[in-house]
Amino acid sequence: MGATAKGAAGGLASLNASGRIPAAQKMLVATATLDFASIAAGAVGTLTATVTGAATGDFAMVAPPGNLTAGLVPSAFVSSANTVTIRIINGTAGAIDPASATWGIAVIPAT
Repeated sequence: MGATAKGAAGGLASLNASGRIPAAQKMLVATATLDFASIAAGAVGTLTATVTGAATGDFAMVAPPGNLTAGLVPSAFVSSANTVTIRIINGTAGAIDPASATWGIAVIPAT
């Protein structure tokens, strides 16, 4: 087929002969129960989660629980094969101990 999906130059994904996105180009998703320790004012809390198939250089995103305390800012990156590191920055003037919760994690292959 050789077509590409709608998007930037060259498309977002190449379609295979069946007109489907190859597995290597699909978004990887996982959930993880994360229990950060208390995070001091201005400090960063860090935990990791397994996302099978993730590779360094891929794009990573997290979906925090709906009850994430105001002032906490999450981010994520693929730190090694199959491992996503989740960081929370505490931008407040006091320590915050986030409750244990289930987080959503998504990884999009860079190539």
